[in-house]
Order: sequence, then structure tokens, then C-alpha cells
Amino acid sequence: MQIMEDNVPVDTVLPLPKTYADTAMPEGTIVPFNSQYTFDRYRARMFTGRLAAPDFTGNELAGDKEYVAFISRGCVDSGINFGGRYTILPKGCGAMCEYFFIVDRMNGKIYTGLGTDDGRYGYMFRKDSSLVIANANVFEDEHLTQYNDFFGKPELYVWKANTFTRLE
Repeated sequence: MQIMEDNVPVDTVLPLPKTYADTAMPEGTIVPFNSQYTFDRYRARMFTGRLAAPDFTGNELAGDKEYVAFISRGCVDSGINFGGRYTILPKGCGAMCEYFFIVDRMNGKIYTGLGTDDGRYGYMFRKDSSLVIANANVFEDEHLTQYNDFFGKPELYVWKANTFTRLE
């Protein structure tokens, strides 16, 4: 007697589903990148006081247990990692993109990154700078001198007065 799993005999070899690795992906163009905007140009003074926990009072995410846990745990694990007093918490959007949340560690206020309707392909930021580079995963080198434009181009933003302004 032959054993069946999901109505298929166990000794039957099924073809594997097609994956992206099976398909030739179009290649982008390697583009030089040289920006006048640098992390050092947007240095931030480091906060050294007691770090506030995230404050979900009046926040639209307060009822979502997954996001409350994600943001709360992220603040404990990450500490200050942006702009001298903030914790940025990137969250995958289910594809090759990320959103992020910003928690002000002086008062716990939570902000949404560049908008929840427009995920990006990775972020780069520093704890001592208010500059954020969106689509950071497109860079081809650690020196940020060239990028592959297949998934987009780097976008630079500066955080000021609790909002982002796009630089380029």
C-alpha cells in the first residue's frame, strides 16, 4: 500500500515552484553617487538623560499588539540610534521594502517614517546625525560612491522639527 500526502504518492517527484532565481532578472545601471549632504554635515547633539519608553497614548497603533510589542522591544534593544535622541525601528512591509517608526527617547512620542504608504528599499542612518538615506540597499559599495538603479535611487532626508525634509 502506497502512502499518500496531500493526495500525492510520496514517491512521486513534483517539480519545484518557479522562483526568481530561475528567472534572469533585468540588471540596472551602475550610477555614480556624489552628494553634498553627508552624515557629518547633519551632526546631532547626543541626549544623555534617562530614555523614555514609547508613549502610545492617542497613537493609532495603540490597539495593535504586534506593533506595540515591536516598537517596545525595539526601543529596549536599540537604544538611541538616530539624531542624537531617537530610536528608528525599520519594519519590513512584506516585499523588498521597509517602513520605519521613530521614537523620541526624551518624551516617548512615536512618529511614522517617510509615510506608511511608501516603503523604501532599506535605510541608512547614524545615532549622531539627523540625515537618513532611503533606498540605501541600492548602493554597490560601502563608500556610497555608486548604486544600482534597478530598485530606485538613494533618497536623502533630514529630520528637523519632527518631520523629514527631502534633500535629494
